Amino acid sequence: MPTSDDLKRPHSEKELIDEAMAEMNRSSNLIASSRQTIPTIRVNGVTIDPKAIAQEVQYHPANSQDEALYQSAHALVVRELLKQAVLADTDLGETAWQTDEETAISELIDKNVQPTIPNEDSCRQLFDSNPERYVTPPLITARHILLASAPDEGEERIELKKQALDLIKTLQTSQNRDADFIQFAQQYSFCPSKDDGGNLGEIIKGQTVPEFENAVFALPVGVAVNPIETRFGVHVVEVLTRQDGHALSYEQAKPMIANHLTQQSFHHALTDYLFGLSQQADIENIDLQMSEENVYRG
Repeated sequence: MPTSDDLKRPHSEKELIDEAMAEMNRSSNLIASSRQTIPTIRVNGVTIDPKAIAQEVQYHPANSQDEALYQSAHALVVRELLKQAVLADTDLGETAWQTDEETAISELIDKNVQPTIPNEDSCRQLFDSNPERYVTPPLITARHILLASAPDEGEERIELKKQALDLIKTLQTSQNRDADFIQFAQQYSFCPSKDDGGNLGEIIKGQTVPEFENAVFALPVGVAVNPIETRFGVHVVEVLTRQDGHALSYEQAKPMIANHLTQQSFHHALTDYLFGLSQQADIENIDLQMSEENVYRG
């Protein structure tokens, strides 16, 4: 079955930059912007190509065209600031940028953004204030039969749900459920798992698409009385085993806590670095609305 990982974009410095900039309070107004025109934006005299802003819009869904244009321009201004910082860096410079832009940005950030390593007291304090957050993930083993259908195939889905209910009824009254489930999976399922009788193995939260996960983790052991619908179609599901999460001790949770605090510190340090670059630059025709007090400091 396709997992949520199939739908995720690869991690990149751009994602971290976008998250950091989102913390900064900003206006959604381009100076002299309108639905018909994009102003000429300059960063230290370098013009941001209006065509590039228009193309960038596809990566910034928003409630209005003006907001989408602002977010697109904002992202390109940040990238230009980082490019200029790379070019000005004596260890990086033009050669690093021409060789690999993303690697150059990563190396620049590595040099200038240093997270604080959390100490024992910080980790212990976070654990003591939220002990219920630190539990092992629930674990289930399950198998399924996928009756494939596109999400917008309404009539087809109705028929597939009827077929799924018939299969469920047969399985619930079967004298040999294992054999019947394997046979039905091999006969009807459109998931590659059909070759293994529909077996999905062990599943933890975050491994499958949300609509499947939300439903299957709420099920008791046994054949689900109703089919589960996802973007891929209609699923007949049997939960074979389930193991609920259990509380972790501080020592067990400490690596997780330390990693969380380190990532949080890095995020805040990156925000500060980007803020500093923007304050030192001459940026024309976009109002970033950033000030020292609007940047969270951890």
